[in-house]
Amino acid sequence: MAHLSEESLVLLALGEAGDLQVQEHLAGCRECATELESLGHVVRVARADPPAPAAPGPEVWAAVHAELGLSDAVAADPLAGSADRGRVRDGDDAAGGGDTPSASDDGARGGATVVDLADRRRRGVPYPLAAAAAAAALLVGGLSVWGAQRLGLDPEPTVLATAELEPLAGYTARGSAEVDELPDGTRQLVVRTDPADVDGFKEVWLLAPDAQRMVSLGVMAGDEAVFVLPANLDVGEFPVVDVSNEPIDGDPTHSGDSIVRGALQV
Repeated sequence: MAHLSEESLVLLALGEAGDLQVQEHLAGCRECATELESLGHVVRVARADPPAPAAPGPEVWAAVHAELGLSDAVAADPLAGSADRGRVRDGDDAAGGGDTPSASDDGARGGATVVDLADRRRRGVPYPLAAAAAAAALLVGGLSVWGAQRLGLDPEPTVLATAELEPLAGYTARGSAEVDELPDGTRQLVVRTDPADVDGFKEVWLLAPDAQRMVSLGVMAGDEAVFVLPANLDVGEFPVVDVSNEPIDGDPTHSGDSIVRGALQV
């Protein structure tokens, strides 16, 4: 069996239960199991509650106070002291600072109206934590939307034809191919193969039954690729899926060295 696709691994990381064949593959394939564990870690981190933000030290308010040129009436750190937000720090009380002046005292003292900033600052989230939380939310949201689409909440493609790809001389890799029709009418060829050692690169072709005429669909990077089929391409005329080993020699024609091949069946 070829390695699990990225789509399948993401769905498993999001919590979808794979079938027996998928579970057996994971049990025997260290590469897929490692990739699944990595994706699962990303999902767990993204879904975890962010740590509670710590209250800033008194030096932060001192810097804000100095930068804004505020009056001495609001020099005390609003977050310091007891849970009583109307009181200043204990150190200021000991020095004779007394209670924080109220709005009714402003006229007599000539200071600005005292605004209790403690509640606002306790509710605020430091920018790094806010950014991390936003990134995590986007990640989980994006994976969830993508997963929901793959789970069938959006119309699934219609499978028009499938093929089992058998190894040719000199190779042991196997694979599969299918022609899907999307809801908008677009057709695409999905090709999956086992890993195979190649001298140059893998190229996917559709061949006529006699293999005398062929259409190149493009380079296959990795072990899975999707190719959009031209609207005027008759798959019945070119029903054979071929993956070739192509040398990097600048020659666009088929090398004659095929890795796997199989005929599409409707």
